[in-house]
Amino acid sequence: MSLLEISLSATIFILAVIFFRSLLIHKLPKMTFMLLWGVAFVQLIVPFSVHSQFSIFTAVNYLKRMFSVQEVIPLTESSPYLNGGTVIMPLITENLTIPTVPLQTTSQISPIVLAWLIGFTLCALYFIIPHLRCRSNYKMSLPIKSDFISKWQKSNPLWRKVQIRQSDEISTPLTYGIFQPIILLPKNLDYTDENQLELILTHEFTHIKRFDTLKKWLLAAGVCVHWFNPFVWIMYILANRDIELSCDESVIWTFGESMKPTYAMALVRLEEKKSGLSPIISNFSKNPTEERIISIMKTKKTSITTMLLAIAITAGIVTVFATSALDKSEAAPGVESPTAESAPALYLGESTTTLMPIDLTLTKLDVPNLMDKLNASKYRAIYVDNEMVLRVASDNSIQISKDKGVVWDKYNTNDVNATEFANWLLQNDPNPGYSIKEMQRRLANGAEVKHLVFDNKKEMYFVIDRNGVQIELVQPEKIASVLIDGQRMMITSERFPYHISAQMLKSFYDLLVSNNILTKTKAEQDYSERIKFLKENDTIFTVTN
Repeated sequence: MSLLEISLSATIFILAVIFFRSLLIHKLPKMTFMLLWGVAFVQLIVPFSVHSQFSIFTAVNYLKRMFSVQEVIPLTESSPYLNGGTVIMPLITENLTIPTVPLQTTSQISPIVLAWLIGFTLCALYFIIPHLRCRSNYKMSLPIKSDFISKWQKSNPLWRKVQIRQSDEISTPLTYGIFQPIILLPKNLDYTDENQLELILTHEFTHIKRFDTLKKWLLAAGVCVHWFNPFVWIMYILANRDIELSCDESVIWTFGESMKPTYAMALVRLEEKKSGLSPIISNFSKNPTEERIISIMKTKKTSITTMLLAIAITAGIVTVFATSALDKSEAAPGVESPTAESAPALYLGESTTTLMPIDLTLTKLDVPNLMDKLNASKYRAIYVDNEMVLRVASDNSIQISKDKGVVWDKYNTNDVNATEFANWLLQNDPNPGYSIKEMQRRLANGAEVKHLVFDNKKEMYFVIDRNGVQIELVQPEKIASVLIDGQRMMITSERFPYHISAQMLKSFYDLLVSNNILTKTKAEQDYSERIKFLKENDTIFTVTN
C-alpha cells in the first residue's frame, strides 16, 4: 500500500472513532477510546491490513460490482468469438498505429516525495524543538522537601525510579521522561493541602504507570508521517485529550465517587495557562477544562454490562472500519460467476506486435486450487522457461536461478510510472482479454510496477498490489514459458505452429514441489493430467519432449 492509500484508509477509521466518541464519551470507559486510537495508529504505521467480509470497503466493492456487471458491451468486430473450441480475443486497439516504445524508468526523487520529506522534517522539528527547550528549563528544577510526598512515594512504589521536583517555570503539574520519569510541580503550589497533593500525585503516577509519555511520542510520530492529513492532527488532539480523561477516570475509581467534587475543584484551581508547554509531556491540565470537569462528574463505576458493551462496540468499529476489503476479484452477491466447466480450455490472442507473447491460458478446474496454494506459500509468483526459473517472494523480492533452482540470485528492479504503463499495456498487449479492464483498475488504484531487463533483451513488468502479483512478459523471440502468479496460470508459446515442451512443464512442477507449494505426489498427478489434456483436447499446438 502507498502512503496515501494508508492515510485515506486510516481516515475512514478515524472519522468513525470521532463519531462514536462524540456519542459515547461519557457512557463508556475512557480506555475504550484509547484502544481505538491505538488501532488508528497501527493503521497509519503498518503498511498492510487484515481483510474482512464485514469491512465497509467490502460493501463498497460489492456495490461497485453490482453496478458494473450490468454494463452492456456491444458485440462488434472486436468482440470475442469461437474458432474450433478456442476463444479468439482480438486486440481492442487493433486500429491504433502507435509504435511500441519502451517505458522509461524513474531513478530520481519525485517532487511529491521531496515535498513529503520537507513536511516530515518540519513537523518533527515542531515537536522536538519545544520539547528540548522545555527539558532545558526543567533542569533548573529543585527537589521537594516534603514529609508527606516522601511517605506517599514510599507507599506507591514503581519499578522505575520517579523523581518529584518543583519549578517556578511552570504553573501546572506535569510529567516527562519515559524510563526515568520526573514529576514537576509548580513552586507556588499549596503544599499544605494534602488532599489536593495526593490527587495530583495519583494522577501523575497513573500517567507514568501507563507510559502515557511514550504514547504521546508515538502519536507525534504518526502525525509526522501523515502531516498532510488534517484528520491525523485531529486524532492527535483527541487522543491526547482521552489520555487525560482516562487518567482522571482512574483517579476517581481509586478514591471513590465521593471525591469527584474535590477533584473537579482542584482541576479548576490548576487551570492551565497558555504557557507553550511541549506537546509530548503529560501535564495535569492539558485538555480543555470544561470537558474534563464534565467527564469527572459523569464518571461512574463500570459495570459488567458496560464493559461488555464497550468490548462489543470496539470490536464492531475495528471490524467494519479498520479492515480492508476481501479480494476484489470475488463476485458480487447475486451475480453468477462463470464456472470452469463452461469456460474454454484455452484462450488465444492474435498479435499485431512483435514484442508481446502469445498467451495460452489454461482454465481447468485445478488452476484456482493451484493459485490458492501459491498464495498460501511464501511466494507470490513462479515462472519457468528454457533459460531460467524465477520466483517472487512474499516481500516482493525477485529471485532468479539459471541452474534449475540450485542457486538463487536476488535481482534489483526499477520502478515504472503506473499511468504510463497502463497506457503502454493498452496499446501493445495483443491478448487483453476480459482482464484488461481489471488490470487498468488495479493500476489506477495505486498498484506498483517493477521492471526487469535481461541480457537477451527479454523484459518483465511486475504489477504488485494487495491482490497479488501479475507478470507481463516482453520477449523479442517467442520462447516457451510457464507462469502462475496468483492471478492466472499461463503457458506462453511460440508463434504457429505452437510448441510446448513437456520437459519445461516438468521443471515448472519441480519448482512448485521444491518451494513447498505442491507435494511431489500431487505435482506428478497434476503434471500427467495437464499433459494429457494438452495432447488430447487441443489441435493448435504440439507437446514436444
